Amino acid sequence: MTYEEIKNLKVNELILKQDDTTLFKEVKSYLSITWNEEDEDIHKLIAEAKQHLSKKIGAEINYSEDLSARRLLKEYCRYVRNYSKEYFEQNFIDDIVFLQLKYASEDLEDGES
Repeated sequence: MTYEEIKNLKVNELILKQDDTTLFKEVKSYLSITWNEEDEDIHKLIAEAKQHLSKKIGAEINYSEDLSARRLLKEYCRYVRNYSKEYFEQNFIDDIVFLQLKYASEDLEDGES
């Protein structure tokens, strides 16, 4: 690996960490949590939400760029936190299908199938 590649990798890691921190703060605020005792649980909840949505949508999602997906992630966290996870897909099926179609069409444009 060249110095430039290592430098770019470190910059990309820093950007990802900043994005994760911003997303964490947004989710925490969205859930109206002002205390720090649940920070670890919120990080786990975000990881679960990312995994669940990626599986449902069928693609890896960049939550920094895709604001629709970001909003859906926050809603998923809210539903799980309020013990209503079983209603999430039912209530957000339009958003899920929209994102499925969006990412499927992007894959087709990129030449993937």
